[in-house]
Amino acid sequence: MIVKKLGMVAGGGFPGAGYNERKVAEGVARLMAMENVDAAMRHKVELLHEAGFDCAGEIEKYLKERSRTYGNTKTTRFQFHIAASVKGQMMSADELTDFARQLMAEAGYGRQPYFVYYHHDTDNNHVHILSTRIQPNGFPIPDHHDYARLNAAANRILSSDINRDIHRMFSYGYLTEGQFANIIRSHGYKFERVEDSYVLFRGGVKAATIPLSEIERHISQENDTRKERAKQLRAIIRKYKAEIADGKVQNVENVKGHKGQKKKYVRRKIHPDIRKIKGSNGKTLSQEEQRQLSDLFDILKTKFGIDIHLQKDRNGEIRGYGIVDHSRKMALDGSKVMKLSELIDFAQKQERKASPLNIYRELFSMEVRKSGMDGIMSIRLFDGSEHTRKMSPRQSAWYFNSPESEREDVEIRIAATMFSTEIFESVLQKYPVSDIGSRIASINRIKMRDGGRAIRVVSIDGFSATYPMTADELRCLARLQGEAANGYLRQLAILRITHEDASELTNRIKELTAKSAGSTTLPLRLSDYTPEQAKAFTSHQCTVLTRLIPRDTSSTHSINREWEVGKQSRYDHIDTQQSGTQLTM
Repeated sequence: MIVKKLGMVAGGGFPGAGYNERKVAEGVARLMAMENVDAAMRHKVELLHEAGFDCAGEIEKYLKERSRTYGNTKTTRFQFHIAASVKGQMMSADELTDFARQLMAEAGYGRQPYFVYYHHDTDNNHVHILSTRIQPNGFPIPDHHDYARLNAAANRILSSDINRDIHRMFSYGYLTEGQFANIIRSHGYKFERVEDSYVLFRGGVKAATIPLSEIERHISQENDTRKERAKQLRAIIRKYKAEIADGKVQNVENVKGHKGQKKKYVRRKIHPDIRKIKGSNGKTLSQEEQRQLSDLFDILKTKFGIDIHLQKDRNGEIRGYGIVDHSRKMALDGSKVMKLSELIDFAQKQERKASPLNIYRELFSMEVRKSGMDGIMSIRLFDGSEHTRKMSPRQSAWYFNSPESEREDVEIRIAATMFSTEIFESVLQKYPVSDIGSRIASINRIKMRDGGRAIRVVSIDGFSATYPMTADELRCLARLQGEAANGYLRQLAILRITHEDASELTNRIKELTAKSAGSTTLPLRLSDYTPEQAKAFTSHQCTVLTRLIPRDTSSTHSINREWEVGKQSRYDHIDTQQSGTQLTM
């Protein structure tokens, strides 16, 4: 709940009456209550409203008559006009009206005549309250620090709701402190990090304090459910981006009005942060691009209950975004779903011709950003994993000096060469050549000579191999016991063996590349390959990948690719869930 003070006007007038009555005539507001108003006035307003007449003149005249100062004050600022707003449709018209009565009593206006109007011309339900500052004795009610006083009163009235909100926040899954911060924002609060706690504010007034230890205690672990949801969200976003770009999705509008009155279409305003986003050319987005992005955010919110929170750096530049998925009660890092550069790009892509490189487009997406004279390459594999490395001067020159029409193919060849082992590893995990688990006889954790820990894997034929464990793996294992711990060690062993297989494939392709290039030696680092060597490397790599990946169109991977490009998919049923409309946010 946020309370704002409006219309501080001099001259003894009440222009708020005209504003609210005009909204009633437009069908986006209605008069909910008339408190401390005599019966004759109440009857007149009800009669005129029923007949469809504007009562602005009558209400203003009535308030002026009830604002006699008897010479007790020199002020001419008689009007008291405030608005109380809740996020979304969290409170109904009747609940907001009851809140308005409590707020007026808390603020010292409980005995003043006042009118409560319910408005629904924005995304957030809200009420306007119109009254007079002049008391029956002719003195005005003090208005110093009204904003803070009113919001403090609102927080006192809704203290149980604040505790309920905090309880709901902790029911969401999140991996980092930053993701929890986005959950706070999605619940309509602002906050400050003060030492070891988060101080929450609502309406500019302190509402609650959450210890940092409590936030850390509720941090979740990455799991398959989160990864699967990230894939679903990527599919949803791509689908609606394509439809917005094709003009198949009409502008999202608020349709307001109530029975017997004409509906009004109110277009949502573009969020100021969207206007700050810069495209790949370093310039702010065009008005059309801003509108498209705003429509996408609105669809995600209203249809699926997904909030997008743009994130700024110290200079106020938009550098990323976070996602709060209310339907699944989880917060995600936006980059795990889709890079910001792809999210804001609504340009329709031309149909690509058949090319051996198309197999890579199904396996990963890429992004290159400049760092000094060279570039930094990041890829996201189809399994959700991300990898980033600095490009060599040779690769950077090849990429940045390529014609625009050839740049994407160059980018693919560089990524496929730099991340060859990671690509093969993800493919072998998805499409294993054999059942690695059946080859393992036993797995034990051992202590190494340097004091570190490792897992020793003994195969069914008696051979053994030792793999060092990372600090993160040791922490994960420490939280598990019994069969869960054994299962985790087995999973690690399979991943290590898969990595060895992927490295073996990369080494074999290096040998083929050396032969086809007519050279007995190649650069020690893949990033130092010449363009010709990189082309030869990817040519052989494509052949191997084609053999490893099933060509059966009914395979799981083929289905995944359909939803990633926005076609009919196993996730289309989500469209009908209307999860966003069921929220009580």
